[in-house]
Amino acid sequence: MKVTSVNAIPDFKLHVVFDDGVSGVVDLKGFIQHGLFTDLKDEQLFSKVYTTGYSIAWSDELEIDAINIYAEILNKTPQEILSALSYATN
Repeated sequence: MKVTSVNAIPDFKLHVVFDDGVSGVVDLKGFIQHGLFTDLKDEQLFSKVYTTGYSIAWSDELEIDAINIYAEILNKTPQEILSALSYATN
């Protein structure tokens, strides 16, 4: 699965759309409280989000793997998603 679009929305949330039709809003307020991601508390920087297709990014140093966002939208763990993808291709 690839991210086809990502948009910042108020209150540190992202609206994300994947190429398989899965889409949703992800709240990153808790996420931006840790490590390098605390830089994203700057709303101007947060709003500059973009996708590489396989990640959601703000710079080369600040990115989240798309599988984590996909799992969050589906309320599953990344391991569950990867397992299902592996099963589907076998």
